[in-house]
Amino acid sequence: MKKVALLVMLSVVLLLSACSGNGGGGGSKNLDTGGEKPPQDKGGQKTVVISVMMKDRFLEAAARKFEEQHKDIHIEIKEYRAAQPAGEGSMSMEAISLADVEKYVQSVTTQVISGKGSDLMLMSELPQDKFVAKKLLVNLNDLMAGDSSFDRNTLYSNILKASQDGEGLYAMPLSFSLSLFQGNTELLKKANISVGDNESWNWNQFKEIAQKLKQQGDSDKAINLDPTGLLFDFVEDNYAQLAGQGQPNFDSDLFRNLITEIKSMFDEGLLSEGFSFDSSKAAFQMVDIYSPEQALTMPQGMDYYEKPSASGQKDGAPFKPAYSLGINSKSDVQQEAWAFVKFLLSDEMQASPNLMGLPMNKGATSNKLKEVLQKIETGTLETMIPANMLPDGETVKKRIEAVEKQISKADYRRTSDMKVLMIAMEEFKSFMSGQKSAEEVSKLIQNRVKTYLNE
Repeated sequence: MKKVALLVMLSVVLLLSACSGNGGGGGSKNLDTGGEKPPQDKGGQKTVVISVMMKDRFLEAAARKFEEQHKDIHIEIKEYRAAQPAGEGSMSMEAISLADVEKYVQSVTTQVISGKGSDLMLMSELPQDKFVAKKLLVNLNDLMAGDSSFDRNTLYSNILKASQDGEGLYAMPLSFSLSLFQGNTELLKKANISVGDNESWNWNQFKEIAQKLKQQGDSDKAINLDPTGLLFDFVEDNYAQLAGQGQPNFDSDLFRNLITEIKSMFDEGLLSEGFSFDSSKAAFQMVDIYSPEQALTMPQGMDYYEKPSASGQKDGAPFKPAYSLGINSKSDVQQEAWAFVKFLLSDEMQASPNLMGLPMNKGATSNKLKEVLQKIETGTLETMIPANMLPDGETVKKRIEAVEKQISKADYRRTSDMKVLMIAMEEFKSFMSGQKSAEEVSKLIQNRVKTYLNE
């Protein structure tokens, strides 16, 4: 698998650790307890253990501040890495490997199912469906309802509702990203193509536009993404239909049509061989908005568009939690774990510059967007983007309105099991190379996923 493709596939994982790699310090130690909780400290201090794939500044700083305010609670961050990075303090894009993902998923899943495991778990990449079905997670709606000090009105209600599994909320999103298209408006105007910036559309419509662009010679590629990266996105966007509730549905017309569509676009030269960082050569890029600054600082002449869906019926940008924490139903410190989750949703922590993603706290997101606008207008924004490429104040104001509108409309949670995604991508390669038909590949994936989900 090409390195660039791997970076695209793991982009959602990197959201969790983009400001990680800071091996650093703080009061949180990495104890290897084999999944067992460490004993309570002397003097009755209770310990809350959090399982994460990789430590980061946000959680480490939050743990220190929380302990200062709660002397009777100790926060222990337990990290799972297949191998430690070569250099500390690095922000390498290769900070997380597939081996790290697999170790985290396998270790935490085994521990929790066996009745052990940490009190809190970073749920991204874990098989949440399986955990919910086996009643391994606390329903956070019950904790919120029983806590008069918690005001859920400070959070985005539509994101909370869409984060539920059935009628229960089993993982609390602390922040989230939006999945959109970034379109080159100048290129589209030149080609006399109109795409509504708030209209839903499907991949067939996208393909028609891509073919028109190619015929006119106005774009090297319609979308800056390779086939494997697009498959990753397709599966995540349709995961509920393909593997929701532990019921695989890859041996279906839905999946066969998806992969046939991808191969068709690639064969016609509408998709890239690999991901390129030169956005000027593509009419569209698939982007995950993971920070207020990123949302507002794309170059002049670029706009956000709804991303095509399989049905063309989805209205609003899909979202994915950047941080999402679940409480182990077997934990004997559930109230203490909930207290820490509440702290992470507080105005103070949601305003942290180390929090990746758009904050769940509505006020924090609004303030961060306004701060970026102010810095752009005063020329004080510290960014790697050249000043002459930054948008002007009026453009930024329009983008703030567009982003806030997309957040308010977001009601579809992108979710997946990383192991399922890996299986799909492994078998997909034989279809792209012409070695196997769509029907053969879909059946192979169906059988492998069914075996995995029944383990």
